[in-house]
Amino acid sequence: MKKSAYLCALVLLICSASAWGTVGDYIIRDDRVYRIAGGRQTLVEDASFDSAKTDAGLWSWLLVDPDLSDGMKGAESGVYFFRGKEYAPVFFLPMEHAGACMMEFSTSGEKLLICHGEEVRQDLGYYVLEEAAQGFVKKGSFVSAGHAFWVDPHRFVFTMIDAKKGPRSKAGDDWWCSAAMYDSVENELIVIKKATAANDYIISGVDHEGGTLDITESSVKNPKDWGSENRIKYREFTVPIPAAG
Repeated sequence: MKKSAYLCALVLLICSASAWGTVGDYIIRDDRVYRIAGGRQTLVEDASFDSAKTDAGLWSWLLVDPDLSDGMKGAESGVYFFRGKEYAPVFFLPMEHAGACMMEFSTSGEKLLICHGEEVRQDLGYYVLEEAAQGFVKKGSFVSAGHAFWVDPHRFVFTMIDAKKGPRSKAGDDWWCSAAMYDSVENELIVIKKATAANDYIISGVDHEGGTLDITESSVKNPKDWGSENRIKYREFTVPIPAAG
C-alpha cells in the first residue's frame, strides 16, 4: 500500500472510531491496541484482544475494563467489536466488569454467547447480530456454570443452574446443575441430564466429530453431604448430541 493511501485509510479509521464511543475509543493496529483520546493515539501496553474465524468473516473483540488496566482508566466498561483483517471498529456493547466476560461466536458469525461473572455462577447471554440495530442484541438470558459451547450454528449447550433452589450447602458455591441445550431456531430449552437431590451434571466439552457431549457427574449418598468435598464422587461419561428438531 502506498504511503498516501495508508494515511488516508488511517484517517478514515480514526474518524470512524472517534464517532463510535463517548468515553474512550480504541483501535487495533499492527496487532496492538491503541486508545484514542484528545486527538491522540496512545498504546495500551497491557491490553490484548481476541479473534474468531466465522463464516461471516473474522470477528475480533476487546474487553475494556477500567478496573483491570491502567491504560483504560476512565473508560466505559464494555466490549468493543472489530471486523475483518483490518480490524475495522463496528460497535460497542456496554457491560459492567467486562474483564470477566467469556465470548463464544457461532460458526455462522451471526450469533454470540457471553458468559459473565464468577466461574461457579455466571450470567449467560445469548445475542443475535442485527445490522439495523448496529450490533448484537440480547435475545435470551440463563444462569450457568462454567463454559458454554456451540454444537452447530443455532444450538448451544451449557451447564444450567437452577437459581430458584439456591445453593446446596452453606458454602454457597455448589448449585443445582443440569446439562442443557438451547435451540435458538425453535426457541426451545432442552434438559439433557437433570439435577437431582443427590446428582449434578456439568458439560465439560463437545466432540463435534464424534457427535457427543462430555459430561461430569458429581454425586453424594446423602444430600446433606454436598458441603463436604471428600464425600462427593465424580464420574465422567459421554452422551450423544440431541438431534436437531
